[in-house]
Amino acid sequence: MAIKDILALVDTGDKDERFLRDALAFAKFHDASLCLVVLSALPSADYALTIAPPHHFLHDYTEAVEAKQERIAKLAGATNVEVRTISDQPVAIFTKAAVYARYADVVLFGPADNYDYPPIRRETIESILFASGRPVLVVPNGHKPRAIGHLAIGWNATRESTHALRAATAFAEPGAKIDVLVLDGKPSAKGHGSEPGADIARHLSRHGFAATVVPAYAADLSDADALVKAARERGAALLSLGAYGHSRLREMILGGVTRDLLVGAPIPLLFSH
Repeated sequence: MAIKDILALVDTGDKDERFLRDALAFAKFHDASLCLVVLSALPSADYALTIAPPHHFLHDYTEAVEAKQERIAKLAGATNVEVRTISDQPVAIFTKAAVYARYADVVLFGPADNYDYPPIRRETIESILFASGRPVLVVPNGHKPRAIGHLAIGWNATRESTHALRAATAFAEPGAKIDVLVLDGKPSAKGHGSEPGADIARHLSRHGFAATVVPAYAADLSDADALVKAARERGAALLSLGAYGHSRLREMILGGVTRDLLVGAPIPLLFSH
């Protein structure tokens, strides 16, 4: 299915001009409608009272939102871009953003260092992945959208990686090369089967894609870095990954591929859950 509705999320900071330009270019390339949502997280009322009277507090936040809207309007120029703002407590922001995402084909984020409030960005991404059913695309700064004739998918034979595969094929050109990256894969009756990656490669081939199984090994790298390295060495234009195959709590404590890569990478990352 063609990409016709794009949601991009920013905060009230001023670090994201490059990402705003990239989001506009992405929408133009796909001839798609773009909705930019500004996340304006409000501290609790108790916290606000400790730093300023309520009217000063709200005035500062209103000014920040208005300044961001003006910056977006200036960058967008005559382009027809819808701008929305979510000004609320963080928990409410996460819920509302996931609802907006349900009406988009893909949700765009820039790298974490493009945001003044990276924890809000991360939690918003997680909420969208778990509650919207839509994929999240994290693009590196300066990303130039193009037709994708070669992509990679991190395959571990889970439900999440199956969703990642489906999302990736929506971006792929007919007959595109798809590298099935199998990280430290081992034969398993309940997962990979006797040949890790072979079954899903055959499935992709039946749909006209040039699928290749690519064994990857972490060695001295983290799993996240090993997957990105393998995708880049193969020349893939995008890496698609199943998000949070383990619980968020486990990844928060022990780390994991999703949590490591949500900050961004030198290659566009497409996450699905």
